[in-house]
Amino acid sequence: MPRRRAAILSAISLIVASLAGCDGGSDVGRGETVAASAPAAPPSAGDPAGAGASAAESSPVPGAPAAPTGPAAPTPPAELGPVHRLVVRDLDGNEFPLSRLAGRPMIIEIWATWCGPCRKNRATVHGLLPTFPKRLAVVGISVDTGPDLVRNFLRSNTANEFELMATPEFMEFVRTRNASPSIPKTMYVDSKGRVADLSEGTQSAKWLEAMARNLR
Repeated sequence: MPRRRAAILSAISLIVASLAGCDGGSDVGRGETVAASAPAAPPSAGDPAGAGASAAESSPVPGAPAAPTGPAAPTPPAELGPVHRLVVRDLDGNEFPLSRLAGRPMIIEIWATWCGPCRKNRATVHGLLPTFPKRLAVVGISVDTGPDLVRNFLRSNTANEFELMATPEFMEFVRTRNASPSIPKTMYVDSKGRVADLSEGTQSAKWLEAMARNLR
């Protein structure tokens, strides 16, 4: 009898253990089903995946201007050379800083209305104007005693792009480079305001063309 009871108890223990194992497997299965169907939890602030999602949502619209990344660098001022620092006058007596022409090469004629060679030189320059680069500024700076003389001359003669009057400051600058009092003089100036050449007397068409083409 004791053996039979022990056998029965052993059998009952096996059945209970088997049932317990089946229940555990069922719990695991239910857990997997719930996890698969549940909505994903929002990523935390430190989650890289969350950062990626946030970046994707804030991507710029194609064609839209990019957001500024910082303050723009200031534009450096144009370099001013020796000629740009000079001031002459227009025909109305107003100051005309030659810095207004910074960035353009210049051919500057130093002349007077009463000077025959000056008129010849101007005629040569005007005949070549169609061949000159458009950015080149042709400037007449007169040493006449007053602007009315220049105005009267221009009524019957071709004007340069700029017609101006010399100042003592300008003439002193010229004298430091060519002490002769003779005119005409032709000053060739590059776009940075540096004197490339200062020639005295009438200029040949070939020389003028070469200088106009090579001034930078």
